[in-house]
Amino acid sequence: MELCEILKYDRSLYPGKAVFYYQTPDSEFVPLQANIARIRGQKVGITEGYNADSTPKNLAPQDLAYANPVIVEECYVPPNISELYCRFSLRVKANSLAPSGCSNVDVFNTLSALATKFKEIDGYQELARRYCKNILLGTWLWRNQYAGATSITVVTSNGSTYVISDIREISWESHWPDEAVKTLNALTDEFLLALTNPSVFWHADIIAKMDVAFCQEVFPSQILITEKQDGVPTKQFAKIKCIDGSEAVSFNSVKIGAAIQSIDDWWQLGSNKRLRVHEYGGDGQIGIAHRRPESENDFYSYFVKADHYLSQLEQIDIKSTAAEIPQSLTYLFAVLIKGGMFQQKRASRVKKKQEA
Repeated sequence: MELCEILKYDRSLYPGKAVFYYQTPDSEFVPLQANIARIRGQKVGITEGYNADSTPKNLAPQDLAYANPVIVEECYVPPNISELYCRFSLRVKANSLAPSGCSNVDVFNTLSALATKFKEIDGYQELARRYCKNILLGTWLWRNQYAGATSITVVTSNGSTYVISDIREISWESHWPDEAVKTLNALTDEFLLALTNPSVFWHADIIAKMDVAFCQEVFPSQILITEKQDGVPTKQFAKIKCIDGSEAVSFNSVKIGAAIQSIDDWWQLGSNKRLRVHEYGGDGQIGIAHRRPESENDFYSYFVKADHYLSQLEQIDIKSTAAEIPQSLTYLFAVLIKGGMFQQKRASRVKKKQEA
């Protein structure tokens, strides 16, 4: 199958912003706010003392001891607050069942049929389970998940409530207690239905309650600052404005989505590192791509084989286990759930035909 000139998938997961707040005897929602700090930064970078060729600069003894004034935002739990909350909403739609835009009828039909067969043999089950594990593990709290006891509560639009009382008792690889497994299975069932049934409108309200230490530091999303301005903090946090005009620090929706979709451990056999779903297996921690085109394990290498996957799935008994589904196909649908533009420009396709 060839990529066509117009080919796109709408994303299936729609997380909202995650807001940090705390409670007092007078209010159930008090936004956690950032403060501006003016600090004496130290000159500790290598460029302060060394030239580009690694030779020492000609400096006076005092030059590296001078302070470098810096204005930044910081965020700490207020005194006398022992519990901190972080809350966001998540909508799930069945958008991976077919392209939202496609300029080739044959390609559209192939991809739609592939999704139908993938659904029939419960291929979506594994994906739904992995997304739910990240939700219940509090992966979306990022650096804030390594605090005290943290409970996760999920309230769905079906009227169900799911609770993990302490995320420290479970991990991705560990054996989960029976009650936690029951919670995971039930949430996965709801998530799966929304992921595979276009007529279902499903959303969930997810709340983390964290036991915090006295004036503990909190780590919201940071805003990318492209230009420095006098008197403006060089480090700023993402915020959301409340109806009373106050601002609560938050995670942006992209950061929440990235955590939920950190499920790709198929990039290498036996890998215990889960990457955020990415067409080329981008690993931001070490700055490389694990799914490079020359290795033929990237999304596009699999995507053009959609017709072959369809033929393969048609040979699988619907009653068979999901273990028979190729991991490459499960990864392929994880990318389709993420959504994006997958078309190929006309000039590129013409050039390929000429080279052939």
